[in-house]
Amino acid sequence: MSFSFRSKAIAPKGIASRLCADIGQIWRFPDRAIHVSLVMLGLMLSACGTAVAPDSVPAGNRGFAGVVVSQEPHVTFVGRDVILSGGNAADAAAAMGLSLAVTLPSRAGLGGGGVCIVHDTSSVRSEVLEFIDPGSDPTPMLARGLAALQARYGTRPWSRLVAPAEALARFGFSVTKTLAYDLAIHGDVLMADQTALASFMDRRRQIVVAGSEIQFPRLAETLSQLRTKGSLALLSAAPQWRVVRATNEAGYVLMGRTVAGEAQAGNSSAATGFVVGDKNGLAVACVLTMGSMFGNGRMAPEAGYFIPAPSIGADLTPLIVKDAHFDQVVLMAVASGASAAALTRVTFDDWLSEAKSYDDMRSQVQQALAKGLDGALTAALCQTGLGVSGKDCRSLSDVRGFGLGLTFAPGDSQ
Repeated sequence: MSFSFRSKAIAPKGIASRLCADIGQIWRFPDRAIHVSLVMLGLMLSACGTAVAPDSVPAGNRGFAGVVVSQEPHVTFVGRDVILSGGNAADAAAAMGLSLAVTLPSRAGLGGGGVCIVHDTSSVRSEVLEFIDPGSDPTPMLARGLAALQARYGTRPWSRLVAPAEALARFGFSVTKTLAYDLAIHGDVLMADQTALASFMDRRRQIVVAGSEIQFPRLAETLSQLRTKGSLALLSAAPQWRVVRATNEAGYVLMGRTVAGEAQAGNSSAATGFVVGDKNGLAVACVLTMGSMFGNGRMAPEAGYFIPAPSIGADLTPLIVKDAHFDQVVLMAVASGASAAALTRVTFDDWLSEAKSYDDMRSQVQQALAKGLDGALTAALCQTGLGVSGKDCRSLSDVRGFGLGLTFAPGDSQ
């Protein structure tokens, strides 16, 4: 059993200021040390001239700016840079989703869809955003969904969030291991569209491999239009906002959503996801999909992005877990595939509740996938609270080692 305390600092002076500045955080003590710990905490609070205020939360987390995790290193850096330039987690999520449409078009695209969970600690609000079925509307569904997310929770101008994706498409990027893997395994679906196939060929007319440079000029023009015309046009038929389903377990609140897909042999992981959180406790977990690898294998004429498959080929499961007492996010996870819900559950049961080590957790996920659980998992664990001591966050980006997770401070270089 553990006890948690939170205090509200009163800006003391002198040497004590450094000590008191750290007291406005969640404190957790094991049973065997509780009596000594309580006495020490009382003395420290007295010296600082504070009182225990269980309902107060520090305005921001010193030494921490955010945590960003994705299966695509380029996209992880995009999210980090948005937060370091003054954006929040919703701004970063919008920029990351658009960038995934460029650097990982096998699993995400402007024509594709997805589902996100958002938890805002400051307003104690949690919501699910679904942008799955484009229907007959020609507006890119992914862009519409991300625009809705950013309009409700973001702070930065829309144009600045589209710009990173446009730059990647226009000036090029290095093919990562994830995209190279998808091309090697599923590249044959591009044979039906010579324009699509040519987009992934090098000068020797060979399919690009990891490390190759690649550009998408047509997609860059489409993104340029999204950037200059703004997001308002995309909100005419907004995606669906839903009340999140929450369950209480062992002092935590689990906020999850599973969008069921149709099982397709060899294609159940045709999705990708990311999680992002900032120092003020805003957390976003999104899973994106094209329905099938590279959608239906054909690009939209003159638009430069793949047309999605008519149905979702993988379950999509985003999960956010918060401390039931202090409303602090402690876990963000996203998974896709036939066993998506089981994979996110592992992060809660083993990584958070049982506090297994990172190596044990990673090994367990690898073993589960090797035994037949099909899917991909991306997660971030912040056991002492995202908005309180986020600098202690750990990330799981891809058990194959293809992804990237970053926990960064305000002074880190962009």
